[in-house]
Amino acid sequence: MLVPDSKPTRPSPLLLGLYNAVPNVLWSALSLVPLCLFCYQHVERPWLYGFLVVSLLGYALPVSRFRHFQLSPRAATYQRLGVPALNRFTQHGDIINELIRRKYPQYRHVRTRAALASFARATYYQEQFHLVMFVFFLLVSGYALVHGYLGWAALLVFLNILYNVYPMWLQQYLRIRLARAPKSAR
Repeated sequence: MLVPDSKPTRPSPLLLGLYNAVPNVLWSALSLVPLCLFCYQHVERPWLYGFLVVSLLGYALPVSRFRHFQLSPRAATYQRLGVPALNRFTQHGDIINELIRRKYPQYRHVRTRAALASFARATYYQEQFHLVMFVFFLLVSGYALVHGYLGWAALLVFLNILYNVYPMWLQQYLRIRLARAPKSAR
């Protein structure tokens, strides 16, 4: 007797990884390609290596310190700045989740208390990554400004805000939302 194939209720980790890689690759390419071009064409190597070292020091900062970088304790501040709109276009964001739920309607990124705690920890690591990148973009933007590359400096500042500042605020906003989630959901 043949048993009909049962449709899986959860996507595989590989499929989730592929879906979530798309916004990461897109945002990274849009921001890092211009940065790399400028560094390759205009930044003297000793300066570039120095900027890298200074930026990477951000990884030495304990995540417990990130509470001091919190823009605001209120979600309304982030909402006024349009931060939640960014979540539509990120990994595990609204668009990615909608695409996954078309095939797997029961899918939820955070299903358990352990997943919720893991998600909260991940927000700190993502904020730390964007802090490191923020410092690097800032140093390279300053270099561009000092050396008279005003167009490059303006572009790099714009990309820094888009690629690093807003994502850091998004992680802070997500933690505020997690902290205010009903106790039964945690």
